[in-house]
Amino acid sequence: MDAVSRTTLGDRVYERVHDAIIRGEIPAGTEINQVELANNLGVSRVPVREALRRLQAERLLDANPFQRYVVTKLSREQVLELFDLRQTLETFATLRARSRPKYLDVDLPAARAAASAMDLGMSAEEWLQADMQFHRSLHGRGSAVSTIIDEVRFRIYRYVHLAAPDLPRRKEVLAEHQAILKAVERGDEDEIRAEIEAHVGHTRDRLVRMSWVEDGSEHPGA
Repeated sequence: MDAVSRTTLGDRVYERVHDAIIRGEIPAGTEINQVELANNLGVSRVPVREALRRLQAERLLDANPFQRYVVTKLSREQVLELFDLRQTLETFATLRARSRPKYLDVDLPAARAAASAMDLGMSAEEWLQADMQFHRSLHGRGSAVSTIIDEVRFRIYRYVHLAAPDLPRRKEVLAEHQAILKAVERGDEDEIRAEIEAHVGHTRDRLVRMSWVEDGSEHPGA
């Protein structure tokens, strides 16, 4: 990682380390050397400690009593459990948002626009950001549960991110987004629930099909 500028140091260090963890550049189980990290980024240890505490609060890092930070390591079962949680949260968020006044006039068009902005040729990072924008729009402006959903997605994304780009799956995702939008427009709660559960479940099933070591390895074999 390159050195960062000296403006908003805590935020910048947080972003660098956060992205490195999500991309798998810092594997699960790795202990973060605060002195080495500060030297690599060209900052003091103060913004480093601030960033690491934020990452600990987001459950991307664990810390022992001696303030040694280690990248969180999840078992296969824990990752699959988080996918189930994401299904539940996204269904709740969408149904709740759908019941709000002006949702069909404001939030649903924003979700449609976000879905249309997704392109098959995007990089993995661009695809993630565009996909998250779609789901945030679907959940409505100012949705409190979106923050929780983002945390869950970040915790499991690194496992998906390490897989090779899958063009057929991306095509499925675009089709699934359209199916969700149509269900939301119709307002059928059972249909909305079914489409969201299928959408999240297909990504979870893709991980299950991979050669994934049971000890929680970060490399699901893409």
